[in-house]
Amino acid sequence: MRPILPITVAALLAVAGCGETPPPKPIAAPPVAFKPVPGLERIIGKPATTATGLLGVPGLDRHDGPGRSLQFAAAGCILDVYYYPDPAAGQPTARYAEARLPNGKPDTTARCFAAQIAAKGHG
Repeated sequence: MRPILPITVAALLAVAGCGETPPPKPIAAPPVAFKPVPGLERIIGKPATTATGLLGVPGLDRHDGPGRSLQFAAAGCILDVYYYPDPAAGQPTARYAEARLPNGKPDTTARCFAAQIAAKGHG
């Protein structure tokens, strides 16, 4: 006589893994920072056209679901600006920015932004 219990347990475990996977939750936009980085008030809360008007054409323009990121590389640093839908503005607005050096090490966002603005002559 063969033991039925191990087969039954294995069958139940296999069936338990066949349930429907819930859909992924939508990615929520990060809140606007309480302490804005000095200088970035020129782009945070504003549409992408504001950043491109100040910094020029981005080297990278990436869409990811409802979000968008623009990457500007100039003045020895890389600045990423993240945009999310803003119902109050009727269009996506910049919610966050971060900077790094070309070697990947972090850079101060305020310094990088100021350097890129100065390089474009919008100081």
